[in-house]
Amino acid sequence: MSEAMNQKIQKDFDRIALLEQPMWNHNSHYHRFLLKQLASHCDNILEIGCGTGNLSRLLAQRADRVTAIDLSPKMIEIAKQQSQDYANIDFQVADILTWEFPAKQFDAIVSIATFHHLPIERLLPKLKIALTSGGKLVVIDLLDNESIQGILNDSIAIPLNWIFHAFKNRNNKPTIEARTVWKEHLRTDKYLTRSQVQYIYKNSLTGANVKVHLFWRYSIVWEKL
Repeated sequence: MSEAMNQKIQKDFDRIALLEQPMWNHNSHYHRFLLKQLASHCDNILEIGCGTGNLSRLLAQRADRVTAIDLSPKMIEIAKQQSQDYANIDFQVADILTWEFPAKQFDAIVSIATFHHLPIERLLPKLKIALTSGGKLVVIDLLDNESIQGILNDSIAIPLNWIFHAFKNRNNKPTIEARTVWKEHLRTDKYLTRSQVQYIYKNSLTGANVKVHLFWRYSIVWEKL
């Protein structure tokens, strides 16, 4: 990733952090799925791309310590403000590509909607080293639907999106500012196709479980032996 792109992503998410956050979105929808993949209690969990800490706080309820990293200083600032009752979360502003991973430290490494910003093949070896034996990597990220199955998923996801938004967010519409900020950010976003996901993760992580979900997401669950 170029330095210019890195700076753009940081700037984008500094702006996004200041927006009013909906009660439900496509990422929070999969918090429950992610938590189900983890043990009921962990010593140490690493979260990559923690944002304002919504998932971090859920992880902290089942771990002795959560290390939550984000590139955006504003995201981390707000996460700390909203997590004052969680002394076991260590929020850090850092670039995960240059962050020093401790060896065999984490029982789980998790991430939602962050990996499409990262060179995955360069990152995965570091994650493997950082996991303990029996530790799990759980990733949920955005997907570019390329297949007939993807088109079918869209036909289900689009009306469901309207229904969930209407009921869970009380049909509150994003502000003009929010639409502008997100449009600018999404302008440079690029996502893997299902075939690319299969190729990258299956080649790097033997036995990785790859699954496609609604709301333009895929998941990777892998356990280190």
